[in-house]
Amino acid sequence: MSLVMKERTEPGELKLLKMLRDRGGLLDESRYWNLEKGYQGEVLFDKWFSGLDGEWIVVNDLLLEHAGSLFQIDSLVIGENRVYLFEVKNFEGDYYLDDGRWLSISKKEINNPLLQMQRCEMALRQLLKSLGYQSPIESSLIFINPEFTLYNCSPHLPIVFSSQMNRFSNKLLRQSSSSAGRLHERHSRLAEKLCELHLEKSPYERLPEYRYEELRKGIVCAGCGGMGVHHHYRMVKCEMCGYKESVDKALIRSIDECSSLFPQMKITTKIIHEWIGQIISKKVIQRILHINFKLIGHGKSAIYVIEKRGLTSSNR
Repeated sequence: MSLVMKERTEPGELKLLKMLRDRGGLLDESRYWNLEKGYQGEVLFDKWFSGLDGEWIVVNDLLLEHAGSLFQIDSLVIGENRVYLFEVKNFEGDYYLDDGRWLSISKKEINNPLLQMQRCEMALRQLLKSLGYQSPIESSLIFINPEFTLYNCSPHLPIVFSSQMNRFSNKLLRQSSSSAGRLHERHSRLAEKLCELHLEKSPYERLPEYRYEELRKGIVCAGCGGMGVHHHYRMVKCEMCGYKESVDKALIRSIDECSSLFPQMKITTKIIHEWIGQIISKKVIQRILHINFKLIGHGKSAIYVIEKRGLTSSNR
């Protein structure tokens, strides 16, 4: 049975790009779709691994630093006598290897994911050694999408294709059972230490330039991502897909969205009223701010502290 010490969460960059996309702030959506596709592949891998028997400790989405170098790990699994490093790719289409180069059928070259995984393994090995752990590392490059084909691929490479996942799970189970598969306190300590070393803010985030004035105003539908949301008494309803949501929940989501995209902006009642397209009254917005965020001061000098983001917002 797997113990997940660090759950996978949607990347912060992907969340922000989605917010911009919904409000018409993305002229080039390629980065968004690449991140979305990669994240969905990792979620599929998590679902597959959660069905495995045996004792494992799972640590997902790690961003670590050692000796001045940053490296990312999609999934790290701690077994009784080894550490598994999984690099997950959600590629689709036909590719081939040509003297170490990875090429699409149209001969477009992509970064070599094996080299990426090998660099990550080397950095992880050095980090574990510095922490006093000598467990061997077994790395696997997982191609989770069944619509992916790689030609000229040696069977000796540490690559697992979608069609091989069942056999791969049997291999993992054999390794686990051959060593009794018992986890101890030292395994938990290692997982906890790696979680402590995880860096929350990724320097790899690449956001396009955007301005408040240029983004569409209104409430984004939590169902379809459209902007056809209207106010109906204590609910908001999307005229495009019919999705309904409470006013309170929709407003809190919109406040979070605004403060995420514009962390330096003072989130006032007036700003939120404008941000949601003026479809909900300022009185209701003020009530939501008062109930859900910490209030400091009185009247026009009142400050709402959005503690989860370390921001302060004026209520005017």
